[in-house]
Amino acid sequence: MTLLFFSLSLFAGLVMLTLCLATIWRPQIRFWPPPGADTWQYKLFWLLFRVFFIGLVMVCILDFGATGSPNTVQLVLGIPLFVGGFGLAFYVTFLLGWKDAHGEANGLKTGGWFEWSRNPIYVVSIIGFFGLGIMVNSWPAIALLLIWTAFYIAAPFIEEPWLEGQYGEAYRKYKSKVPRFVGKPSP
Repeated sequence: MTLLFFSLSLFAGLVMLTLCLATIWRPQIRFWPPPGADTWQYKLFWLLFRVFFIGLVMVCILDFGATGSPNTVQLVLGIPLFVGGFGLAFYVTFLLGWKDAHGEANGLKTGGWFEWSRNPIYVVSIIGFFGLGIMVNSWPAIALLLIWTAFYIAAPFIEEPWLEGQYGEAYRKYKSKVPRFVGKPSP
């Protein structure tokens, strides 16, 4: 059963990542962010994401500790990184707004968490992925988490031209001051 969920999740993740990367070279595809909620890109992205996510969750449950039960150090490191990373991801997503987080333009956010990173949701999520990988102690789960991490590293490069198109000079000014992932803002 683990192999089935892993295979489905792997397939969905690789297709999603491939289409997103294709957007870099062929912007007219515009798989992410999608051109609108009624487009094939939006519907396919969220279908693939759900298949990927559900498969990952099932692999984490079914294959938990497959390479040996997590030891105390793994749990002491993994649990706080997992809970903290994903807790902050949900919190910052709430601050950004659900529609903005899902590829719709509802205003450029530049304050709070967005003063230190143009992509704080991706940064804290990657911390959560790392914690989850340490906790579950499963190579198939880690492989899927690496695909998700690759997507979150590539996503800003895909989103930036779209953001420039949506917000113009305001985004270019913001981009010149705030690091893509994390760091001290420029004056």
